[in-house]
Amino acid sequence: MRFTSRLVASMGALALLLFVAAPAFAGYGAVAYDVKTGKRGWSWNEATVQRASEVALSQCGTSGCKVLMKVGPKRCGALATTEDGKGWGAAGRATVDQSRVAALANCAKTKLGECVIRVSDCNK
Repeated sequence: MRFTSRLVASMGALALLLFVAAPAFAGYGAVAYDVKTGKRGWSWNEATVQRASEVALSQCGTSGCKVLMKVGPKRCGALATTEDGKGWGAAGRATVDQSRVAALANCAKTKLGECVIRVSDCNK
């Protein structure tokens, strides 16, 4: 009985140690876009929503960049634009294929030309 109690206590302590020691990671992403210049930036698998937005804006690189979309953990996102960058569409969905289809459909609504996927990926 004593051995069983020690074994259970040891296993509980080990489980707690593993839980506390494991890094908490949630993948966040963002897509930024400057409608006037067509410049874009993105991020995936960042630790926080704020960091994801900062990275996307930094990559975009102009003062006109705005975060179009934030993508949560285990979600995918896509950005489609026309060749001149005047028309765009973004979407977040459960899979990358769903995101791409929705982004193309959103871009096509602008009726400003043929839309092409520029960015797509998923968070962990």
